[in-house]
Amino acid sequence: MDGSLEMSTAMLNMLAEKTVHQPLDPEDLAYCPTMDLIAVATWEGKVFLYRLNGQRVLGGVEKWQGSTRVHGLRWKPDGKLLAIAREDGKIHLVSVETGKVCHSLGCALSKQGHITCLGWGVNFTDSSAVQSRIEQSRSAISLDDILGRVAHDLTQDDIPDLPRDLALLDVDEMLPKLSVLPSGGRDEDLFGSRVSMDSVFHPLRKKEDDAVDVMVVGFSDGSLQVSIYDSFVIGTFQLGASVSSDGYRLLIHSSHPYCSTHTVITAATVDGKRKELSLVPLDMRFISNSGQYLSLLASKSTQLQNLLRYIHQTQSHIHSEWKSSQDLPKKFIRNINETLAEKSQGTLVQAAYHLVATGHCYPIVKEWLVDELAERGHKRWDKAVTNGYETIRRLTHENLLPALERCAVLVSRLNGLSKYQESNAKLGLSTQELENVLDAINCFNLSAHCILIHTNTELEQFTAFSKWLRHEIDVQATNSDGNPEEDNAERDPMIEHAKVLRYIQGAMTESRLTAFFDVPSSDSDRSQQKLSAYGGSAYESFKDKLKNCNAQSLSTSTLTLPVLEDLSAYLGDQCQVVFRRIAEVEKRNVRLGAPIVLERDHTSRVMDMKMLYQHVSGQEQSVNYVAVGSSESRNNMHIYRVVLKVSNGISSKIALERSSIHFGSGDLRDAKFVDNERIMVLYCSHGETKANVKDTGHSRLLSIPYNADLEDPFGLQYSPWSTSTAGDEGANSEPLLDLRDSEGMRHYLQHSFPPNETWTPERLEVNGRRGRRALCVLGADRIHYKIFDLDGGSSKEDASDEGMMED
Repeated sequence: MDGSLEMSTAMLNMLAEKTVHQPLDPEDLAYCPTMDLIAVATWEGKVFLYRLNGQRVLGGVEKWQGSTRVHGLRWKPDGKLLAIAREDGKIHLVSVETGKVCHSLGCALSKQGHITCLGWGVNFTDSSAVQSRIEQSRSAISLDDILGRVAHDLTQDDIPDLPRDLALLDVDEMLPKLSVLPSGGRDEDLFGSRVSMDSVFHPLRKKEDDAVDVMVVGFSDGSLQVSIYDSFVIGTFQLGASVSSDGYRLLIHSSHPYCSTHTVITAATVDGKRKELSLVPLDMRFISNSGQYLSLLASKSTQLQNLLRYIHQTQSHIHSEWKSSQDLPKKFIRNINETLAEKSQGTLVQAAYHLVATGHCYPIVKEWLVDELAERGHKRWDKAVTNGYETIRRLTHENLLPALERCAVLVSRLNGLSKYQESNAKLGLSTQELENVLDAINCFNLSAHCILIHTNTELEQFTAFSKWLRHEIDVQATNSDGNPEEDNAERDPMIEHAKVLRYIQGAMTESRLTAFFDVPSSDSDRSQQKLSAYGGSAYESFKDKLKNCNAQSLSTSTLTLPVLEDLSAYLGDQCQVVFRRIAEVEKRNVRLGAPIVLERDHTSRVMDMKMLYQHVSGQEQSVNYVAVGSSESRNNMHIYRVVLKVSNGISSKIALERSSIHFGSGDLRDAKFVDNERIMVLYCSHGETKANVKDTGHSRLLSIPYNADLEDPFGLQYSPWSTSTAGDEGANSEPLLDLRDSEGMRHYLQHSFPPNETWTPERLEVNGRRGRRALCVLGADRIHYKIFDLDGGSSKEDASDEGMMED
């Protein structure tokens, strides 16, 4: 092929280029669907996020950065979350706005299984209504606009549905926002800033109830996990039960917003020798069966999970604050008690009570007050206890109780759906189980109010005790200097002795809060079992037990209350029962279709997959295109066309067709579907040796129309294909697009890279968003990539500025 082809070809406009410091994994390259952001991963397991101008947005220093290798990057359809699949089976969902992990999904892996496929799509629960909205907008709104959540304000002329709007009314929007937790907690400080809090506890927005996000995670052992609405896991399914699991794996996932059926490409070893390449339909029937309440149910369940995380972290903060506030006083008290025990003079409680009542101070106590405790020790004691009580009060009042209140609102909403909706069987809600959750919330709420009451009481008593203690330190120090005792009465700072005595007798060594934080060492039976053993209403039994415990002294009481940690665990267990039932109902509505074999002897590489929703034989059908590098030679590519009929959520095969492309001498590097019309192919021709000079060959980008429904004279043509007659040329006379000569390639050539340069393209990643289509090309050196504009008319500076504004 001569160089005249390159001379006559218009070059694509390069928007940006970037050189990184660490080699990138070519399989982990993801272009954000709604913003000009590029996500990349290194071989060392680090994930970086860059703008088009090369500025790093995230990467390298975040807490969620791991040392295990990345096995997949995938953007959420609205571009707000990035899913990062790790070698250990964990999937982190990172917020682009905050750079923090919003959710972490733990996948149950087999001994040899690891993540091989990560897909994230969106499905409309009422696709016909969305199609009607787009048609009525007269091209003002596109499917990309709706998927990007940017077109809702343009639909003011929608006919209101009052019963439906009332049913979906979100009370959460009326509630005050939850307060931010102190930094240094768990979950990567997810609740440590207002921005990250808002990204987690966002209300269900208008029109978002029409769609549900579905994530599909595939493993090398032939299993896949389905989750919806970011983090609500439906269940795990096993594919390929009829074939050997040796070498069986899921490769790539595809979906369309209008179709409830998803598809995956699988590769399986049959009889330990031959490999089958198959397309497997995944019928997500719950999307249509659950109707308009699916998104509401999934979103409320996810919000409830987030609230449980918030409550658990708040409880951890309260427990940690209580423990740290008691460590120093216990140390002081333990030291003086050991000294008093050696002299057989009782305990500090007795000595301090005696000092308050009579004014007489034992010599040992006086020495402890003046020499060991002194002014510095008193300040440390006062600061530790006062700050501890105030922080516990603030966390309980501003964080724990509002979170429990919001929890009750969410569960009450689900409880209303379970009582008054005919679709209860389809939703998987149980009124009794939801009542148990409300009962657990009431127990937690009662415990939190008791903590608040005891904290206020003990803080008031300690304030009086601290004032008295400082006064006694000064008095005893003055007496030791030989000054007259008559001056002491004038220095009495109006001490409330009654409160001092109550604190000495109680909270100084036996705080009522101990029952809510510390588990007795002899209590081997955790309180989740005790709460479950109450029978009937756990709240009523817990309330009676709390009254009996308050009526007794802690030193003589034989009753033990469930501590805050166990109440949190008990509430989580009750919620998990609800989540499991919902997941079980949805899981029963997921059907694995029969595999459609594309190739029997599969040794080629699956490059990309695209699902369209088109008119076929007078009906809307799911049309799947699969680009596969030929197993026979590196310069051939096959594109399979699989048409599925979806009726009542169940799919069936209508047609299997194939088309082939021959590029001549060279290597097919990569191929990616750009949109509903064209596929972009990266092809490198073999160079020739002339005058003892080796020509490295030309790397070219070809844009080929692949959609069979388009009336394009240069588009691909398809014919029926059957693997059973793969060797019979008469039975499978597939159309061939011959691009071996320059004249044939001229119609498809989009861009030609200069030969003999150090940078050679290897990997493609496409952003096919309407009006902003772009192509990212990674070089063979794995450290240098370039971004090209596929729509034209944009300068490099404009693209960089837009990327900065959108981020």
